[in-house]
Amino acid sequence: MRWAGFLSLLDFSFVWISFFVGIWIRFDVFSIPKLAGYAPAVLLASLALPAILYIGGLYSVRTSTTGLPLQVRWLILGIVGVILSILVVGSLDFSARVGRGVMFWSLPILLILVSLRHGACVRKSKERYHTYLCMVCDAADEKIVEMLFSFWGKQAKRFGIVRSSSYLPESTIPCMGTIEEITNGRSSQRLDAILVRDRHFADPDVARFFRRLRYHGVDIIPLSDACEDTFHVVPIEIISDAWLFRASNQSQLFYVRKLKRLSDILFSFLFLFLLAPFFAIGCLLVKCASPGPLIFRQVRAGRFGNAITVLKLRTMHVAKGKEEGKWATAEEARLFPVGRILRQFRVDEIPQLINVLRGEMSFVGPRPEQMVLIEELAKEIPFYRERLLIQPGITGWAQVNYPYGASIEDAARKLEYDLYYMKHMGLFFDFFILLETVKTILSGGVRRGGDTDYLKFRKQLAGSGDVNDLEIPKTLASAEGNSR
Repeated sequence: MRWAGFLSLLDFSFVWISFFVGIWIRFDVFSIPKLAGYAPAVLLASLALPAILYIGGLYSVRTSTTGLPLQVRWLILGIVGVILSILVVGSLDFSARVGRGVMFWSLPILLILVSLRHGACVRKSKERYHTYLCMVCDAADEKIVEMLFSFWGKQAKRFGIVRSSSYLPESTIPCMGTIEEITNGRSSQRLDAILVRDRHFADPDVARFFRRLRYHGVDIIPLSDACEDTFHVVPIEIISDAWLFRASNQSQLFYVRKLKRLSDILFSFLFLFLLAPFFAIGCLLVKCASPGPLIFRQVRAGRFGNAITVLKLRTMHVAKGKEEGKWATAEEARLFPVGRILRQFRVDEIPQLINVLRGEMSFVGPRPEQMVLIEELAKEIPFYRERLLIQPGITGWAQVNYPYGASIEDAARKLEYDLYYMKHMGLFFDFFILLETVKTILSGGVRRGGDTDYLKFRKQLAGSGDVNDLEIPKTLASAEGNSR
């Protein structure tokens, strides 16, 4: 996400630079006052461009895997977004209207700057490492290497194995030599990075070699870091208490304690105003579709496990009796047709803005879960209670990457995204999650059944017999209810 934040700031600056140069060419003078007059329109345009390019996936480190026509399409759409932003502000405030002459010069300059920047980023992503090696000490390591090749092998000009002196691999993947040969310079291969697992550091001799290689300028990359960098998630199997402590040290605590709450209040008031018409329509539809209260209330676990009452627009028929500690599934019997549509486009979650204003929730964070389910999930999933250390959110990294869960396995997968968010949370990350939320809503929600690169990798990792295999039951005792 730091990479996406850097690129967004770069494109933000390009918009201002291009209009400044356009003013200079049009009026033959460097005119700061003129740019200040255009500031409202240029500011909106400079926010619209990074937002559109992010939604299009052009800020990803894996942009090079996206087809060129699609990349060009999103670049053009970004420029169109800039034009529309300028026109909208100009129609609302004539004094901020940008002239056609300035637009004529500024837009081509902006397109050239953004295109050159994008081309350089694609080239950098293709040549990230020259030689990418995986440490192999036994047959289990070798199996992992074969699995990793299909993912990280594409990022390097050369992908191979570095082995311990006591093990001879049988894989068809090239072996670049032993770790001693590489450390002592007896290998003819240039080495840029070694991908390792935490358990390799348990061997003092191997750990000493790693330290020596690091001082030679070689990147020693833990598997957890590689997963975070490539998939923006971290598998539970490779998480340790040491990883959790490092993650807590990397959180932007000032943002969490001060700015996050301020932004929650401001955005809550803003979205309550903007979404009021959609909420009114939702209330009318619920009233016509099903008798009962408009607002559904349920006790969920907030920060540190404290009980909070979450508010939602009701999307199911009123239950006969108490429904607690149960999951919601895609075939929920009590979900009425209109309620399904409201869920799909997240209209039912608008009342949670009140929870945010109360300070019980945040805009971005792990989804609040039922108290009873927290206890059950914590028994089955390692580190599940870690997600209670921060405030739950209306939306979150797990919510925009994984569909509504109906099993403990789904909860484990979503926890992996939540833990990644807890390590990397910050202003830019929250902004990008809000953009992903918009993208998710417009596309009708996260689809179940998608076989992403991470899910393929996760299945292979779980089936490899690697560290701390996690045996996850398919479901709890019941699979129907109010939680989702």
